Amino acid sequence: MNSLKPLLGLMMRYGLVGVVASLVHAAISLALHKFLGMDPFWSHATGFFGGLFTAYTGHYYYSFKDDGAHKKRFPKFFITALTGFTLHQSGVYILVRHLGLDYSTQTLPILMVCVPMVTFLLSKFWVFR
Repeated sequence: MNSLKPLLGLMMRYGLVGVVASLVHAAISLALHKFLGMDPFWSHATGFFGGLFTAYTGHYYYSFKDDGAHKKRFPKFFITALTGFTLHQSGVYILVRHLGLDYSTQTLPILMVCVPMVTFLLSKFWVFR
């Protein structure tokens, strides 16, 4: 059980930073969609990039408590984020345009849960290794 404690702590910190970054992402996305009438595909993309820098800063300093050079970490994080971005955007495209799910109440919550699972694994085992 003691060997799980550091991993559980990391997952809690990662989750907390992820929630904050996701809130930034969702707030920007929903504001652009609801108040400015932007298409969900583009509002989601803009929101994603809004959350990117929140996530990197939080994961670097808090989740992984890293001291590696940003010039080495950020490119890997950016690739991980682009992977997440691709999963998000293809998810919006498939779930909204092809399956007819509502963006605000169905698609956004699904993506905000599933995509972080993938990016956690990439972050732990590649970016901040």
